[in-house]
Amino acid sequence: MKRAIIYYSLSGNTKEAAEYMSQKLNLDLYRIEPTKPMPHKMGKQMLIGGMQSTFGMTPKIKGVPENIDVYDEIIIGTPIWAGKAASPINSLLKYADIADKVVAVFTFSGGGDNEKCISNLAKKLKNMRRSVALADKSNEAFSKNHEKLDEFMEGI
Repeated sequence: MKRAIIYYSLSGNTKEAAEYMSQKLNLDLYRIEPTKPMPHKMGKQMLIGGMQSTFGMTPKIKGVPENIDVYDEIIIGTPIWAGKAASPINSLLKYADIADKVVAVFTFSGGGDNEKCISNLAKKLKNMRRSVALADKSNEAFSKNHEKLDEFMEGI
């Protein structure tokens, strides 16, 4: 069975977790990004990212593996913007036709909207059987992320 992790990371939290899991589980790893980069200022990032996610926008992305059809199972990683998955993940799910292959999701939040995001993703990802809600570096719960990731990976 061939498996991969595909993630989007703006601040590096999701990237760090994806790399950790990729090493531990020996999975292929892909980072997607919007073709038009996000602004550098955090206020603008929050405004644009929140608006895109709230309205379900799907920006053009790069980094999707050309051979995505070879994967039987995919794990997705996303930051949470306005209680929803980051807009590049919306693009991935809409254009890459992988929803049936996604078996697990890990999310990052600084504000605690993980459950809402995971619930929304579960409606789109009928084969999702595992999820884990992680805290970004600005949250005191960040120290428990590796413990949560290890438990999450046991079920994958």
